[in-house]
Amino acid sequence: MDSVSYRCDACGTHFPLSDHPFRCDCGGYLNVDDSGMFGAQDLASPPGSIWRYRKSFGLPENVTPVTMGEGNTPILTLEIEGAKLHLKMDFQQPSGSFKDRGASVLVSALKHTGVKKVVEDSSGNAGAALSAYAAAAGIGVTVYVPAYTQEGKVVQMEMYGAKLVRVPGKRQDANIEALRAAKGSIYASHLWNPYFIRGLSSVAYEIWEQMGRTLPQAVIVPVGSGGFLEGLHYGFCILKRAGFASSNPRLIGVQAARCAPIHQAFVNGMEDSADIEVEKTIAEGIAVQKPPRARAVLAALRNSGGYMVTVGEGEIIEAAKRLGMLGLFVEPTSASVLAAWLKIEKQDKEGALLVLTGSGLKAVATYHELYGGLPSVK
Repeated sequence: MDSVSYRCDACGTHFPLSDHPFRCDCGGYLNVDDSGMFGAQDLASPPGSIWRYRKSFGLPENVTPVTMGEGNTPILTLEIEGAKLHLKMDFQQPSGSFKDRGASVLVSALKHTGVKKVVEDSSGNAGAALSAYAAAAGIGVTVYVPAYTQEGKVVQMEMYGAKLVRVPGKRQDANIEALRAAKGSIYASHLWNPYFIRGLSSVAYEIWEQMGRTLPQAVIVPVGSGGFLEGLHYGFCILKRAGFASSNPRLIGVQAARCAPIHQAFVNGMEDSADIEVEKTIAEGIAVQKPPRARAVLAALRNSGGYMVTVGEGEIIEAAKRLGMLGLFVEPTSASVLAAWLKIEKQDKEGALLVLTGSGLKAVATYHELYGGLPSVK
């Protein structure tokens, strides 16, 4: 029997891993207790996958990793408009996005408990990542996707053997249908599951290692459900607690102006996500209308001294074109971080680190539909 369990952040109730809850009966989101921290001996070998940090993931000790070499993505340093910035190239993953980190840890936990089939909802990248790692683990997946999901991402999931259910309407409608289906199955949700968040925290450790065991002043990430920002904050806090870092970076979250529930909550001093109407955005990866772990995300923002930025559709496209002219082909969601960097205060620009989260190959159809190709930057 594993000693590790899920714990409700709201009421403290514990659930065995084998129960596979996605949330508590009280409606609260789940966490896993801190179980340890990697040490110098774990980092003695050359960098490999995220599993060099496994002691921080909170998994049972006897879990066998489901891994395809995710992580260890490079950091590119360059200068734009007279300021130095760092780009973490996290789109260079097995399935083409940063979400492989979370999928590797979550699927490892699922396989450990004997799971054979799961359901998930996604606008693309999370579904692709979960489908890839589930295929590697021999687990069947049904993914509920918005009907507007990029064809490239749909084909990618199907190539991994996933069953796709297209749901008309907004991103939130796919979530609702997945929740209904989960009543008779296991909901392996990247939006809810804390092991997905723990996998994403590996980015913080890599940044620390790759930057000579120091941390940047500010880190800018796209925010949909906000799990990436939550995971980064957790990782930076672990580094500080272990004495590896003296302070945490300021976290700057980016949302599309057309879908910005966490931004609205942050600027209005709210503790949970704002209930707002949203519009379709080209940055579909961050089009999450009701982020289930928003309380944790907002707390992470404020604890880091960070803030939120919104960017318009035109700003996102211009940023994507600008990155393309630097030889970096990323999807619109990923380009949103440069769009945000271009408009933040000067003191936060110098030396900031931007995480590029998804490959542009996933958005070829969208770029072609908009322009018939990418025109030159003005």
